[in-house]
Order: sequence, then C-alpha cells, then structure tokens
Amino acid sequence: MSKQIEITKLSSRGQVVIPKEIRQLLGWETGDHVAVEVQGDMVILRRLQLESCRQERHQQVRMSLIK
Repeated sequence: MSKQIEITKLSSRGQVVIPKEIRQLLGWETGDHVAVEVQGDMVILRRLQLESCRQERHQQVRMSLIK
C-alpha cells in the first residue's frame, strides 16, 4: 500500500476526523470499531473486526475448558 498523508485537526473534545479518501481506501465505514495504539510519538489506528475477535476468543475459552 502506498503512503498517503492527509492533515486533520484535533477537536476540543479530542476527536480527529479521518479524511473520507483514507476511509474509502481502507474500507472503513461508520460504526466500525477502531483500536488506538501509542508507539512513541505516534498513534496507530487499526480497524477491528469484532466478529472474528469474538469467535477467536470463544474458541480459546472453549479450548481452555476442555483441558
């Protein structure tokens, strides 16, 4: 994926708008859950696919109950 940089502003409520072009490029939609990670002076955002996370967590719990 090529590097794309857009400039946005932090609101008084701590909100940041992710530009539409970037959301479209990543396939992010309204209501998506996003993980926020801090690495040094950077903030990394990752879209979460909660259904797959739930299924994976459920599988881990099931496996631990079997043992």
